[in-house]
Amino acid sequence: MSIESRQLLLLLNWMSPAFPTGAFAYSHGLEWAIDDKDVQSADDLLQWITDLVQRGSGWNDAVLFSRCWEDDAAALNELALALCSSRERWLETTQLGRSFEIAAGVFLDIANPSPWRKPGPMATVGPGFCRDDEAGKTIAYPVAAGSACAALGIPKTEALLAFLQGFCAAQVSVAVRLVPLGQTQGLEVLRDLMAVIATTAYRAASATLDELGSITLGADIAAMKHETQHSRIFRT
Repeated sequence: MSIESRQLLLLLNWMSPAFPTGAFAYSHGLEWAIDDKDVQSADDLLQWITDLVQRGSGWNDAVLFSRCWEDDAAALNELALALCSSRERWLETTQLGRSFEIAAGVFLDIANPSPWRKPGPMATVGPGFCRDDEAGKTIAYPVAAGSACAALGIPKTEALLAFLQGFCAAQVSVAVRLVPLGQTQGLEVLRDLMAVIATTAYRAASATLDELGSITLGADIAAMKHETQHSRIFRT
């Protein structure tokens, strides 16, 4: 299925580092890993992000994002929140999710105003666009982003590519500032991640919830330890 110009423009906006979700404030535990000297070079960073995307939280988020085209968003959201391995991971995904939902609403109001404004808590659009009710229910970022893309008919594989690219770019940005890596080294890491992103996107596109699973215990522990890190720049 080819992607239409309007859908492509939505993806470029929604997955851009400039989209106002506040993603720049979160390191996903990478700040602690850098401080603990687990990540000290471009090669270390490449391996760290590759592990997250192929067999860690990045993979789980990709599967949850992908299932938004088929499954109920409210059920996916409950599962996404339950999979958070630490308080800070929960904080990161819920605050990014809420911010994305608010910002994406500007585009959805124009593109599809009636379904976006359906009344009632956790209202749905198509396969299940999930929207907070007046009480402010929490929504995980991959569910907020995936259900928005699904609601507007954006092809799943293209959306997954953009979603994973955004995840990787955010991690590289953290390392460029903290390792520190130069901009050129950061771009080289993103270049080397292209094959990982593509392979994972195609794999996640056909994945079921039975294929959820993470074995990146070091990254999960880093996210936990970041909560009590003495001096830190990032919120997670």
